[in-house]
Amino acid sequence: MKNYIVLIIIGVIAIGLLFTSCDPSGPDPSETVVEITSDITSPTTWTADKVYIIKKVDFYVENVLTIEAGAVVKFPQNYQFLTLSGSGKILAQGTSEKPIVFTSYFDDSNGGDSNEDGGTTIPAAGDWGNIDLNGTNGSEFHYCKFFYGGFGTELSTLNLSAGSLATINHCTFAYNRGGISNNFYVGALNADGANTETTISNNTFYNNILPLSIKAEINIDNSNIFTRAENTTQYNGIFVSGAIYNSTSWLEDEVAFVLTSSTTQISIGKNLTLGENVVIKFVQDAELTVLSGEPFLINHDGTGVYFTSFKDDDHKGDTNGDGLASSPNIADWKGVFLDEYSEKFVGYAEWDNILYNDPNAVVK
Repeated sequence: MKNYIVLIIIGVIAIGLLFTSCDPSGPDPSETVVEITSDITSPTTWTADKVYIIKKVDFYVENVLTIEAGAVVKFPQNYQFLTLSGSGKILAQGTSEKPIVFTSYFDDSNGGDSNEDGGTTIPAAGDWGNIDLNGTNGSEFHYCKFFYGGFGTELSTLNLSAGSLATINHCTFAYNRGGISNNFYVGALNADGANTETTISNNTFYNNILPLSIKAEINIDNSNIFTRAENTTQYNGIFVSGAIYNSTSWLEDEVAFVLTSSTTQISIGKNLTLGENVVIKFVQDAELTVLSGEPFLINHDGTGVYFTSFKDDDHKGDTNGDGLASSPNIADWKGVFLDEYSEKFVGYAEWDNILYNDPNAVVK
């Protein structure tokens, strides 16, 4: 009799285990999905392998937010922005195997079908707004992926505004907007207002409208990637604004640097170092002024270095994003002005690698 009872108990346990192992629903969503409904005001950690859904309008991070590798952060269309303020800082430390993903609520490929519509909706550029560092210091983004951002007129997905200091390393920016707003060129990664010590390295940009905009003083090495198979980026370049008040280096040779200010000035005693095969393009009527003269534009005559029009598709491709609709012409831009401020007036450079500038600029 006892053996019979034992067999019944074993059978019940086995049946229970069978139904558990065949449960198609997987983990209880309540254990993996976290809705964020209030600001971050004390040190907080978002843990690995969870999906965080932003459910607060004007969501602020006012203290340290640590995000562990493998976490996914999603933004519904009604809750599109994350802004740092005060002591706010994001430490997002992903890995190559387990990146951290910031993406659209409609993105089922990362974090599953969060809006539970069975794939009826699909993600698109501009589904959500941006993460704005808003003048804060010390945020770090390592092995992060930024998808489908850039809603509204702000256009950026990660915005280093108001002198923000941050490190962006081994991150991917894809399917975001960026673009032109009120004659300003805004990247999916927008660092045109960033602190000059900001580090942007080893990142990959593809299928954005405009990938990267920077302040002129930010050093750019040759580690970022801007092309890959089926890349549909429209304005594929590094768009630069402002002046250079500290010695700076631009080494990227895959895409062109585009000077978007009417005058980009290199201050007295400061230099700009160009890498081999670097191309600098100029928007209409723009110029580069080197106040201390030719020696302070280092490697201006290097192998493959050119200064040319924004419309010049022969050097680093169709940077102005209009296909064959425009072609370069003489006087598209002014030139490279060599001042030698402390010694003597020199005028515009006439190097062989300067193309499509105004040949009469010296006498104007």
